[in-house]
Amino acid sequence: MHNGTNDRMILLIKRQILFKGRMLKYGVVGCSGIAVNLGTMALFLTIGLGRGWLPSAVASVVSTSGNFIFHNCWTFVDRQCQGMRLVRGFLSFALISTIGIFITTEFYVSFTRAASHLAILNLHLGKLGIPLTCQFAAILLGACMSYLLNGAVTWPRVQSQPSANVAQVIEI
Repeated sequence: MHNGTNDRMILLIKRQILFKGRMLKYGVVGCSGIAVNLGTMALFLTIGLGRGWLPSAVASVVSTSGNFIFHNCWTFVDRQCQGMRLVRGFLSFALISTIGIFITTEFYVSFTRAASHLAILNLHLGKLGIPLTCQFAAILLGACMSYLLNGAVTWPRVQSQPSANVAQVIEI
């Protein structure tokens, strides 16, 4: 009995460490993705490549592709997609992230339309300030949906034997 309790405690501690570490990693990758997204969008808007929804959608696709690579190699390293699973994982991530991209793009359009009616924003934020602020807010909403769906589908939790988990913790 005593050994079973110790095994459960070790497993619980390991899960807490993995959860907190994964959340931190997800946040770091997410922040880098936001920087890539906003940088791509700023570039498109600065050189005059489109207005409306197109710069938002392209920026989201660019950042989403990079995020898959970082999440697979770092955030979800214990559930990493490899071999043919890498292709399926990317396709799953891309398909599910399309929902996040759609949400981001739709909210961006709605936010920019609303912001265009607020004269005070136009005075203080300048030419790029409004679109980038609207994109940032929209990214947060799209990212929530992507995290929930990709965490469950692209990198599902693997059910394993408690004794195998305990052995892994001891090896660390």
